Amino acid sequence: MNNDLRSRLAELDAAPRREPSAADIDREERLLRTVLSDTGRPERSAGAVFRRPLVRRLAFTAAGGVLAAGVAAVALSGGGLLGFGSSGPLSSAELATWTSTPHSLNTADGKGSAAEKRCLDLTKGTSGAGAPARISNADIRGSVASMIVTRGGDAAWCLSGSDGSGAMMAVSPVVKLPADQIDLDTLGAWGSDSRQVNYALGSVGSDVEKITVRDHGQTVQAMVEEGRWTAWWPKGNPDGTIDGTLTLTLKDGSTRTVDGDALLD
Repeated sequence: MNNDLRSRLAELDAAPRREPSAADIDREERLLRTVLSDTGRPERSAGAVFRRPLVRRLAFTAAGGVLAAGVAAVALSGGGLLGFGSSGPLSSAELATWTSTPHSLNTADGKGSAAEKRCLDLTKGTSGAGAPARISNADIRGSVASMIVTRGGDAAWCLSGSDGSGAMMAVSPVVKLPADQIDLDTLGAWGSDSRQVNYALGSVGSDVEKITVRDHGQTVQAMVEEGRWTAWWPKGNPDGTIDGTLTLTLKDGSTRTVDGDALLD
C-alpha cells in the first residue's frame, strides 16, 4: 500500500499533467502586476507615478501560426510566427537603420502602409479581434515601424521591419494619471549584441507632450499619443532596464528629469 499522501492524491486526479500555456503565464503576470501595483503612494516631484512595471524578457511561440489571446510576445518572419529567443526579432541590418527621432508612418515609399498591414494581420488573433482596429503611437525609425494596435479593450505593441520581421506584445490598458505625470507599464530587452532591442512603454498625463529617454549612449524621442508613451532602441541594457534618465516636457514648456532605475522602485 502506498502511504505517500501526494502519490495517493495524484492517483485520484483524473486530469493529465500539463505545462502552463502562454495564456496561463500571461494571466499570472497580470495577477502579479495587480498585487505589486501601488497607486496609493504619495506623488513625487519628479513627475512620475512609481507603479512597479512588468519586465518582459521572454518570448512565447504561438502554436500553428495562430496567436492565442494573452500571449505576451511573439516574433514574425515573412508573415509567419516564431519564437526569436536570443537572436532578437529584428536583423542587425534593420537595426542599423534606427534613428533616435521618429518619423511619420505616412511615408511616400509605402513602408508605412506595408508595416501597418503586417501589424494589423499579426494582431488579428487577439481576443478583441472582432472589434475595429485603431492605431496609435505609430512611427518609423529607419526601416522599422512601431505602433500600438487596439481592438476593443485589448491593445498590442507591434514592431515591423521592412523585411517582414518584427514582434508583437500584448500591453495593458492606458492608466488615468495626474496631468504632469507618467508611469511605466512594461520594459525589457530582446536579442543580444547587434540584434538587441530594448523597449519601454507606459501611460502619460494630459500635460506631458514629450519624453526623451537616455540610455546606454542612446537618446530616444518617445512617441506620446492617446495617453501612452512608447520607445525602443538598439543596444541598451541587456537586463532590459533603463540605466539613464527620462526627461518630461510639459505643455507649459517646463521639464522634469526622472532616473530610469527609480521607475522600478
